[in-house]
Amino acid sequence: MRLEKVSAGYDRNIIVRDVEIKAAKGEIISLIGPNGGGKSTLLKSISGQLSLLGGSVYIGKDDIRDIPLKEMSKKLSIVTTERIAPQLMTAGDVVLAGRLPYTEGFGLFSECDKKEMDRAVKLMKIEALAEKNFSDMSDGQKQRTLIARAICQTPEVLVMDEPTSYLDIRHRMELMDVIKELAGGGMSVIMSLHELELAMAVSDRLLLVYEDGNTLCDTPRNVVERGLIKELYDLDDKMYERVMNSCT
Repeated sequence: MRLEKVSAGYDRNIIVRDVEIKAAKGEIISLIGPNGGGKSTLLKSISGQLSLLGGSVYIGKDDIRDIPLKEMSKKLSIVTTERIAPQLMTAGDVVLAGRLPYTEGFGLFSECDKKEMDRAVKLMKIEALAEKNFSDMSDGQKQRTLIARAICQTPEVLVMDEPTSYLDIRHRMELMDVIKELAGGGMSVIMSLHELELAMAVSDRLLLVYEDGNTLCDTPRNVVERGLIKELYDLDDKMYERVMNSCT
């Protein structure tokens, strides 16, 4: 995925401006920054949920605005902070729905689709939930199921907005292992994270999203060495020291 001079926001109000990054195959890029800085807005814009206010987003050589919706769903999958409320669907049904872009007009799933569902379910360790009604599950179980659905789409690019929401410490760590495995298989991952220690540990690069709408992309090592976290979150010396201690 490549972003060229991307500006994102609502109506004519630009929140994030002139973002230029290229996510290589198998690269993990994490968006970090203060609340309200525009991380979610940027993710919604690069995934096509919001119209761009400037610039272009490409997957391969194709501008996302020129990719038909069904084909786009094969190239990119999304995990948002917004909750879906499927009726009378089990967790397995929800995960399998990730294969809908691959079905023909009758919406029939193939053996290949079911194998991809099984793989996603195992990756997210939700086998015991497969037959459970989605509406009866806890928020954490729902989150793991929705991530499995996005994985089941087998996209080139996986976009996730705060994927660790609702997850306890164990499942957050397990998710980071899954993300590394997916990236190792060639999937590009672009996500927002609030947990700096996780972002530092799992990411190839960090996209710092400042409150004024500017961004900066660099490796975790360079971000630390340049002391950029302190400015990004407007931390005093004592706060910054505590944050850095938690990340090392």
